[in-house]
Amino acid sequence: MSETYENLADSIAMLEQILEVMPQDIDALKTLYNANLQSGLADKAFDYLGRLVDVAASNGDPDLFAYLQYELPRFEESHSSEAAAQQSRLKTLMGVHKINEGIIRDRKALADERERSRGAAGDIDVTEELTLAWRLYEEDQLSQEEYSAVLHDLTEISQKDLEVPATVLHVLSDRGFLNVSRILAYMAERSGSPFIKLTNFELPEDAGDLLPIAYAAREGAIAFGTVGDCLQVAVLNPFNGKLLDRIEKECGRKCHSFLVEAADYDHTLEKLRSYEKAAD
Repeated sequence: MSETYENLADSIAMLEQILEVMPQDIDALKTLYNANLQSGLADKAFDYLGRLVDVAASNGDPDLFAYLQYELPRFEESHSSEAAAQQSRLKTLMGVHKINEGIIRDRKALADERERSRGAAGDIDVTEELTLAWRLYEEDQLSQEEYSAVLHDLTEISQKDLEVPATVLHVLSDRGFLNVSRILAYMAERSGSPFIKLTNFELPEDAGDLLPIAYAAREGAIAFGTVGDCLQVAVLNPFNGKLLDRIEKECGRKCHSFLVEAADYDHTLEKLRSYEKAAD
């Protein structure tokens, strides 16, 4: 089984648990729909699309109607009668909620543009970040409202080409979350990865040789030094054991992970990029 397939399977299992608690969570349903679609599970993907139609029936959200009108035609061949029935139902619901078709067309044009952008940039795998968000919710570090907001933002940014990694800590920072210090203390204690300030360390100019910059830009890991044969790595998700395993395998040495906050990480990432540019 490939690592990509395993990640998708992990995402599906985790999000199904989320829906047991919040059965009408739109972002969880959308993510499950996409995960099953990518896994080739068309029947299950269509079932989740049907559940989104049920949600649209209750909330009348024009963006959700546009999303459904964009996605349902994918199933006109594989699920012809069911897809036709759902499309007919959508049209009726639009009338009930008095949603103008022009609004839907505008939303569809936006969805088309997002799809083109996503195809160019490539989706970012946020499976481990979704797992972290769920863990924080289960451990009462995030409220249900805060968790839903984090899930929404992670789903959105996973489809964009970003300058920084797509992480829970970045979402919380961008949203001005007031209890980030508490979250950091919880993560450090439960993971065993000490919290540090990267600004207290002198980043070596050959840091890019210790660990490829791609890890810093997309994976949330920056190598900032060595102690003996061990690599010191600053991370944004210390529970992501798969990432550390990959780093150890690629670098051929053990890693010691340290937790850092998003702004501190981004500042160090910019410094790392400046070193790389100066070396070119």
